Amino acid sequence: MVKILIADDNHLKIKDLREVLSHIPEISFENYDIATDLISAKRYLSVSHYDLLILDLNIPERAGDDPLPENGINFLEEIKRSQRLLKPFHIIGLTAYEKYKSQFESVFIDDLWGLIHYDPTNRGWEKQIKLKINYLLQSKRDLQSPFKKGYEFDLAIITALRITELESVLTLPANWESFTLNDDATEYHKGIFEKNGKKISVIAAAAPQMGMVAASVLTMKIIHSFRPKYIAMTGIAGGIKGIGNFGDILASDISFDSGSGKIRTDSEGNKTFEPDYRSIELDTDLREALTSCKGKREFLDDIKRDWPADKPDTDLQIHIGPFASGAGVIENKQVIDEIRGHSRKLVGIDMETYGVFYACKHCSKPRPISAFSFKSISDFADPEKNDSYQKFAAFTSTRFLYNFVMGKVNFNLF
Repeated sequence: MVKILIADDNHLKIKDLREVLSHIPEISFENYDIATDLISAKRYLSVSHYDLLILDLNIPERAGDDPLPENGINFLEEIKRSQRLLKPFHIIGLTAYEKYKSQFESVFIDDLWGLIHYDPTNRGWEKQIKLKINYLLQSKRDLQSPFKKGYEFDLAIITALRITELESVLTLPANWESFTLNDDATEYHKGIFEKNGKKISVIAAAAPQMGMVAASVLTMKIIHSFRPKYIAMTGIAGGIKGIGNFGDILASDISFDSGSGKIRTDSEGNKTFEPDYRSIELDTDLREALTSCKGKREFLDDIKRDWPADKPDTDLQIHIGPFASGAGVIENKQVIDEIRGHSRKLVGIDMETYGVFYACKHCSKPRPISAFSFKSISDFADPEKNDSYQKFAAFTSTRFLYNFVMGKVNFNLF
């Protein structure tokens, strides 16, 4: 966890230092290297980054040379000047000569390093070394702990499909930049929403396939790598006949897994399903803000007007209510009716929203403040469904999100 370089030719000091390190549980022999001359020390520093250098002042330049106290001081200056040497994060001088401590201590003080007098009969130096190493260990633990991290992006946008859904997101004005991470094949896109002095940092990506599992995995990866403050899902969804029209925005205030429950066999041998929906509710403030959107007719009209292709004759609307996420695409009215029998205010169905909500609720800290889902109606989950309004629905979904986060509905997330 902490990497240490000991540059010292005094075998008694090296032995005592190794004894000190052996009593620190997090430090093993693999965590430190020993150089008995400066040529060896420079070789180590040219290839490895060390958290701590413990430097003897009176050290030979190369094996077989006489040790000189100036060598250690000159080495310190070379570390500061050199572009070839990787600079240690901390440096401690350790000298067995009291006169050298008095003579050269000011050099260490000027750079806020420490010069310690090594005395094998007095273990005060050992306590100082231990305190420094334990501080470095705790600092590294804090740095690596997700509980100590803050938010890095304001907003993450997740879609279930690259074609149509993510494509629509990337038409939003953000000066998008595409990239990948080491050991992660997902293509991410980062940008900044900027308007009237307001700036919102955004990360966006599409899952490799539809479904709650893929959406949950992507959500977890984004949270782990980018720590967004909010997570939004946009795209297309199935509407409910009699509630809404093509392109209308569906805002989930409650998300649940419609496949959660128990499959039984009744007395006549028929398969029956007993649902046990576990729901996740939307943040209260977000729901209130969405409710206020229903009366903001102007910006909804603007969204529809900006769509350049065929569009339905109906006015664009927002529908807030429960959202069912299932494992498969539904083209069956009976299935919809069964779900509505247990959630009578259902406004839409998809395959991902619950997975995104669940991942946000159960990830490591700092968790996103909230997840929300704005999907638009592209079909009504019946045999007549087709792709005619998929692009229009993706467009209204992403444009609504943009207007919402930029404060056009008089609600400021950021």
